[in-house]
Amino acid sequence: MYLSDVPATGPFAPSQWFGCGWTLQELLAPAAVLFYTCNWSLYKNIESSNHKTDDVVLEEIARATGIVSRFVTDFTPGMDDAWSRLQWALLRWTTCPEDIAYLLFGIFNLHLPVLYGKSAEFALGHLLAEVISQSRDISILDWVREASTFHSCFLARITLYQTLPLPSVPPSDAEEQSSTTTVKQKSADPSSPGYHTYAIQASGLRPLEITLPEELENVALFPGELENATGALQLVRPWHLKLLGGSARLDVAATEELLVTLGRPFSALLLTELPHNEYRRVVSSTVIAAQPTDLASILHSKIRIFNIV
Repeated sequence: MYLSDVPATGPFAPSQWFGCGWTLQELLAPAAVLFYTCNWSLYKNIESSNHKTDDVVLEEIARATGIVSRFVTDFTPGMDDAWSRLQWALLRWTTCPEDIAYLLFGIFNLHLPVLYGKSAEFALGHLLAEVISQSRDISILDWVREASTFHSCFLARITLYQTLPLPSVPPSDAEEQSSTTTVKQKSADPSSPGYHTYAIQASGLRPLEITLPEELENVALFPGELENATGALQLVRPWHLKLLGGSARLDVAATEELLVTLGRPFSALLLTELPHNEYRRVVSSTVIAAQPTDLASILHSKIRIFNIV
């Protein structure tokens, strides 16, 4: 690879080659790559038949692209670690806006129609729908700030796929637990104008707070109304069969491990009910960190299928 904007002594970081969208495949697909600088000398004069085997080069690539060395040296198209694969396009640019999604088709080994003129948001939504359908990787749902018009569970722009640390859930006293569900709007924070914070007490979960870019409207905000009213809120935990290890029947050890996993904090989705038994995801400004109150709340939890649009 000839890098015309990289000096003989490096580093890679300023090179436009590592920011161009379609060069992602050129970096990952070949088993062997040699990098040449602006004067056609080997990068940092590293004499090698393959720069992908050099630790110094791999560290430079990781800094320039955010791609860890194991994917650079041994890349295989597929669905594993879908979140990381989406992040590879986070800082890349393309002449055609839709291509920021289409360039990932080969990364995920997908064979889908390429439809120009439909908008970048449509192209990304089309990609995400197929990825989550095949991989069942619910980490794809972990995003904040702006929903797609393609589907409310998907983000609008791939640049929103940033690392989102799951905040810890503060401990709560026993008397704060309640079998009902309530939503109360807190006083506005002068330091965060335009944001709306709500305190939520949901059955089976520790009390939590959420911050939204828009005020909740036409929703039931009082105990006993949430489960029966149109516009009601549902705080849900995304679920996939991978949590069962690929089997519907678990042995004792696997069951205990599953219960431990389900007892940890998780990234929840807030849904609002629409007419005709449909639901829409409510966009949050921060990760909604929820945690079950105890083992009993886990054992009494219910699995439901929501028609989210």
